[in-house]
Amino acid sequence: MEQQWHGKKVLVLGAAKSGIAAATYLHQAGADVTINTGNIPSEEEQQKIKALGVKSVYNDHPLNLLNEAEVIVKNPGIPYHIPLLQEALLREIPIYTEVELAYLATDAEFVAITGSNGKTTTTTLVHELLKGGERPVHLAGNIGFPAIEVAAEAKVGDVIVIELSSFQLMGVDAFHPRSAALLNLSEAHLDYHGDFDSYADAKARMFRNMTEQDRVVVKKADPEVMKRVPTGISPQTFGYNEGDACVKEGWITLHGERILQVKELALGGAHNVENVLAALLLVEPFDIPHHHIERVLRTFGGVSHRTENLGQVLGRSVYNDSKATNNVAAEAALNGFEEPIVWLCGGLERGADLSSLVPALKHVKAVIAYGETAERFKELGESQRIPSFSVETLAEAVPLAFAQSKAGDVILLSPACASWDQFKTFEERGEQFVKLVREVEEANR
Repeated sequence: MEQQWHGKKVLVLGAAKSGIAAATYLHQAGADVTINTGNIPSEEEQQKIKALGVKSVYNDHPLNLLNEAEVIVKNPGIPYHIPLLQEALLREIPIYTEVELAYLATDAEFVAITGSNGKTTTTTLVHELLKGGERPVHLAGNIGFPAIEVAAEAKVGDVIVIELSSFQLMGVDAFHPRSAALLNLSEAHLDYHGDFDSYADAKARMFRNMTEQDRVVVKKADPEVMKRVPTGISPQTFGYNEGDACVKEGWITLHGERILQVKELALGGAHNVENVLAALLLVEPFDIPHHHIERVLRTFGGVSHRTENLGQVLGRSVYNDSKATNNVAAEAALNGFEEPIVWLCGGLERGADLSSLVPALKHVKAVIAYGETAERFKELGESQRIPSFSVETLAEAVPLAFAQSKAGDVILLSPACASWDQFKTFEERGEQFVKLVREVEEANR
């Protein structure tokens, strides 16, 4: 696999984790590598690049770097509209992301997941399910190790499970997964892609090389997803109410066969039920034992900060969905429960229109809002005659949520806002939420 890069002049754009991993692989494969960044990398990154012994250009993207470049491998976050990449497109220099590099580096098979929501949960669940099979399985990409690091070590017969963003998929050409799912599509990253169709089409690039012999998984009730199934391929479909995998009479079913009752799932929420349905279709070609599938579905409680099930606390079912930084994600979480919900929300003020959240409030019994947007979320709740409260901090919000709830209720942190008014990251926000919940639990033992 590595011989294709021997003597090749490769320009690596970006010095973050994936960029350094790509440069390391290419350098070891005998390529003539130059790393270029538009800023000054951290001291740690500079030391790693120096140790590699490759050429580097920092804090600018000079066009003369293209004079000898035969291939560009770019960080997915670098937009195509920068002059260097626009000029590269005019010169017809191939522009890849690390995902393409990883695919070319291995004979292992890929299981790929993309979509606007639910990618991380589904990817992690698929990885757990595939562990029950006979083939070695690896987790790569945004939630694992850099894809090229995993691919370089993977063997023939191994399976690599990878979560893919639209940014990553814009830079693939030969990439051909064995099994792949497009979970859903909603407006996102339009500042990068320009419009919804460009964003959705980037997601659908995942399918471009797949054939009828592969497993293509799509949400039947999402017309934008269904529009992007390649001609000549019969997809496997999922959906809560319809599809090859769906819910019937309270059971998770696969081609009509009952797998597990919905109430036995460790994952909470209707949107997570759909993630389970998609995962089952993705792993079906790998012949995973039924007993392993049941065990995973009964025990897999989700990924940290993504409708993460914190268990029963004083009789309440508590969920940490700190990753929900916009209306769409919060709507999915709110619509996922039929029990009464005490909803904790709020955060950075970006001026978003909150009215789209109204239909998702049907099971909300109380709104506990905090942060810069607290008053606006309180007004939203009051407009629907829901008891609503405004506090300054999450530390005040959590005890109030317990006070406004009772046994059998759901307490849900799903902020619908970025965390940056009070926290550095959504992870930090979620970690504090978990800590505060445990403090309430300890105080009431």
